[in-house]
Amino acid sequence: MKKNKIFIYGGGALGLFLIVFLLIQMKTPGNLTASQSRLFVEDTSSVTFWVTGDAMMHMPQYSAAMNPEKGVPEFDSCYTFIRPILKEADVRIVNFETTLAGPKYSGYPRFSAPNVYADAIVRAGFNFFVFANNHSCDRGAKGFEGNLSFADSAGIWHTGTFRNQTERDELYPLIFEVNGWKLAMLNATYGTNKIDAPDPYIVNYIDTNEIKDDIAKAKAQNVDAILMAIHWGAEYQHKPNIHQKNIADFLLREGVDVVMGSHPHIVQPIEMRNTKGSGSFKDRLVIWSLGNFISNQKDPYTDAGLMIGFTLKKSRYGRPEIADIKYVPFYRYKNIKKRPGYYLMPGIFTEQNLDKLIPGEEDQEDFISVMKNTRSKMPVDPRISEYGAE
Repeated sequence: MKKNKIFIYGGGALGLFLIVFLLIQMKTPGNLTASQSRLFVEDTSSVTFWVTGDAMMHMPQYSAAMNPEKGVPEFDSCYTFIRPILKEADVRIVNFETTLAGPKYSGYPRFSAPNVYADAIVRAGFNFFVFANNHSCDRGAKGFEGNLSFADSAGIWHTGTFRNQTERDELYPLIFEVNGWKLAMLNATYGTNKIDAPDPYIVNYIDTNEIKDDIAKAKAQNVDAILMAIHWGAEYQHKPNIHQKNIADFLLREGVDVVMGSHPHIVQPIEMRNTKGSGSFKDRLVIWSLGNFISNQKDPYTDAGLMIGFTLKKSRYGRPEIADIKYVPFYRYKNIKKRPGYYLMPGIFTEQNLDKLIPGEEDQEDFISVMKNTRSKMPVDPRISEYGAE
């Protein structure tokens, strides 16, 4: 971290004020260094975001996190190193790709996790769950009701699935307000593994006619920005396919300002797009795939994840813009000898403490490979930089 020289002109009161101010600015969350301690400049007229990918619970995760004395799994420590980063932002979004259908708990192909799994994700800092994905229908009505009831009781924003058509009509698009911004969130999936939603429950699918109507409904409420969390693409592919590109073009033309992709379980590139359309921003953000948040998947680079941070703010001329775009490449470190067995390790912080945090040579090599691969997909764009690289 670069040291700042402070020149104090005047009396002791002014000097004391400046020293106290400096000490406040130097406070750091958790184990992060001071240079990593703030992503966003605090501004009550702006709204800040972190968004990440697929949160799944496979049974090896459940077993590794189990506290045999209490008889329940404890997942909180999975997120120790990303928790201080997450809590910087106003809105923290995750694709919740399991159900809370109760026991018998299960992983792939039909997920059901205990509520303590979701509790830990909320305590890690996430306050917005998107539910429309290909596992939404895994456990029928119990899965739908479990997810919706949990989110309601936890007091977090959520969208993508609904108890019935009346609820969807009333609550979708989700309109929410933060720091004076009126925002709309859309969420849809390409499919649900050929399992239909049980009547009367509803999951949003990628239907361009329906999405066009939803966008029009959001615009009619005079929102400042429209965001779309979309479950699309082909699994284990490192680049977006033509289907994703066509849908993204459609969304941008119709007025979506930020597109947040999930499903491939692999990190895909991000980009700023200057596209003709009716969006609120001149340049808009497309995240093709955020990769996995946490899982036990074993295919190459499914242990790689991405968090994207950005700010919606008014420019000096009053025009809104997407600014302060940061990315955190992270690695899912698996060490089942120590509960909870799975740890999310952010790039730069882990590199600075590699021997301590990831002691095994093979795991270190995997971590280095993941970082290299994820960073290679990030654009050379002065508006986009890695968190903590300042």
